[in-house]
Amino acid sequence: MGFSLSDQTAYFLWSLALGVLLGVLYDVVRAARMALRAGRAHVAVSDVVFFVVCGVITSLFALPFNKGDVRAFILFGEAVGFLAYRLTLGNVMGKVYAFLTRKLRSFVQKIRNFLEKIFNYLLKAVVGLVYNVGVEIDKSRKKAAEKKQKKCAERRKAKRRRSHKGTIYEQKTYKKAGNRGKKSARQPSG
Repeated sequence: MGFSLSDQTAYFLWSLALGVLLGVLYDVVRAARMALRAGRAHVAVSDVVFFVVCGVITSLFALPFNKGDVRAFILFGEAVGFLAYRLTLGNVMGKVYAFLTRKLRSFVQKIRNFLEKIFNYLLKAVVGLVYNVGVEIDKSRKKAAEKKQKKCAERRKAKRRRSHKGTIYEQKTYKKAGNRGKKSARQPSG
């Protein structure tokens, strides 16, 4: 079953429009590459993915028109539409993308510098706070250790006093009698 010349012309015009749309899609891919500063490997992978997507779109385009048969004039129409877009509006859009990418990078760099300053300020504040808390904790530990040492020293002194000459009461009574080391007159000798 053949197609009339008017049907083929309509398919060709639609394929031209599809070629322009594929050119716009390629510009989106190209803008993403510019924004990301893609390397050679990234460019190669994105081109392969783009051509696979174009193949799928072309097959889906030919499905309702030619029952899935891809004809040479459809491919030619897509190529002409793609090239017409790339050589006219695509060049202009490439320059626009380059300009916008530079401005976007500049803006992002300014935001990054601003956020970096804020982050550094906050980091210094947090580090200072943590340091001061650590100093206070050390001070409180030292005070607690000194207090504990004082208590231990007092206990040892008290223990030494008790063991040296009896109880503290006995020492006071010895002193009252005026005879150091001797028992007082009040105490019975035994």
